[in-house]
Amino acid sequence: MKAVGIVTEYNPFHNGHIYHIQQAKKETGADVVVAVMSGNFVQRGEPALFDKWTRTQAALENGVDLVIELPIFYAVQPSHLFAEGAVKLLAALGVKDMVFGSEHADVDFLSLAKQAPSVAQGKDLQDKNQTFASAYANLLETETGFKLEDPNDILALGYAKAVVGLSADIKLHAIQRVAAGYHDTLLSDTQTIASASAIRLALHKNKLEKIQSVVPAITLQNVQSMNNTINFEQKFLPLLKYRLITDTVGQLNQIYQMGEGLEHRLAAVALSEPGPQNYQNFIKSVKSKRYTFARMQRTLLYTLLNVKVDQMHSVMQDPYLRVLGFTDVGQQYLNRIKKTATLPLISKVDQNLTKTNLRLDFKAGKLWQMLANNAGQQQDVTRKPIYVATKK
Repeated sequence: MKAVGIVTEYNPFHNGHIYHIQQAKKETGADVVVAVMSGNFVQRGEPALFDKWTRTQAALENGVDLVIELPIFYAVQPSHLFAEGAVKLLAALGVKDMVFGSEHADVDFLSLAKQAPSVAQGKDLQDKNQTFASAYANLLETETGFKLEDPNDILALGYAKAVVGLSADIKLHAIQRVAAGYHDTLLSDTQTIASASAIRLALHKNKLEKIQSVVPAITLQNVQSMNNTINFEQKFLPLLKYRLITDTVGQLNQIYQMGEGLEHRLAAVALSEPGPQNYQNFIKSVKSKRYTFARMQRTLLYTLLNVKVDQMHSVMQDPYLRVLGFTDVGQQYLNRIKKTATLPLISKVDQNLTKTNLRLDFKAGKLWQMLANNAGQQQDVTRKPIYVATKK
């Protein structure tokens, strides 16, 4: 069986994702579509709108055959670590082709990756007046002539660098992003494809009618019936402040990606009176030109989850393949590769796994439940992979 891999967040699942799945199969002639999907938190450090099971169900009903969770220690990371984790999981599953969206699909990202400077070189150029992303983009343009500024292109280069760095036997296929840009927030009555950002904004404004033409029926049903985190900020900020005022500065300094005195600013703002009254203003109060908004959100999530530097480095050395769901075709593929997969396959989570391999994802699932008012629905223990019959 020929498998094609895609890397996703499905936050939420929409028509553009269906197009991506269809193009992935068309481009590669694959028999099975394997999606490596972020769990309950996405790359920007925010909780996914719907939990990983709800999003898995939507994917399986719309063309994906096998969904593997991208663990939080890869999912909530800068693009190069996010991409490296995803490629590592696809390679472990024996996937030979990978398809991703790009704003410049005509670019040979594999060649670009071989010419591109290392991440360490980008860090060397960073100063207090620019983010790491800006420093690296400037260095890349100087050395290769390619201006890296679009979100999907950034990930595309990340995938290519990961394939090179891991010596992965994976062929890369870029497809042109259509109809809506990654950050587009406007929705028109004639659109059939829109960005996830625009869809989430419409939902935040309680304008369900705006998304009806750009999402499949299952997403509409989920919006109306499933717990979600569209208003997560209202709960996130008080929980975060509690952590910041009860931990010492020394303890905060041990949090993953905390550094350069950021812990002092966080503690000071949390203790200030009256202080920022909403999450967005809190971030604006503590960030500097050195940090992107997404970087700050990731650090605040690590803070709330109390993820220490040594803990993160430890779990990143021990990745796994957590199966969230499959169709008949996906199950057949699993049966074929389970003896050759180069990472542990996990389909059932017990209490022991929540204290070892899956301890960060388990904690993240519990936090997601709190933010979504979903205390009764377990995210890991007792949950089995979702099965959806393959459509004939």
